[in-house]
Amino acid sequence: MKINTLKNKKEINRLFQKGETSIFYPLMVYVVQSKDPKVLFSISKKKIAKAVERNKLKRQLKAIYAEDFSWNLNKHLAIVYIANYVCDAIELKEAMQKIKDTYEKG
Repeated sequence: MKINTLKNKKEINRLFQKGETSIFYPLMVYVVQSKDPKVLFSISKKKIAKAVERNKLKRQLKAIYAEDFSWNLNKHLAIVYIANYVCDAIELKEAMQKIKDTYEKG
């Protein structure tokens, strides 16, 4: 299933400037209210130098997000990878589950 990704520069700027932040190590999350929920995945070149590793982590994050696509959110999310090393999929899945549990609307 296709993930609704955040691409609009104005929305991304609003998310990073006015969004609420939380850390679920190895991920940091920026959240802002929105009618049309979208998600952005970001991994800094300074944290993970090799593009192959960055792309692998992004693919894993997208797969975990899409695996349980029933995220019931009314928010834009920016999920930023903050660790200096490559985490395994289990650690990423646990962090993503914490994010979902925290921000899912009841």
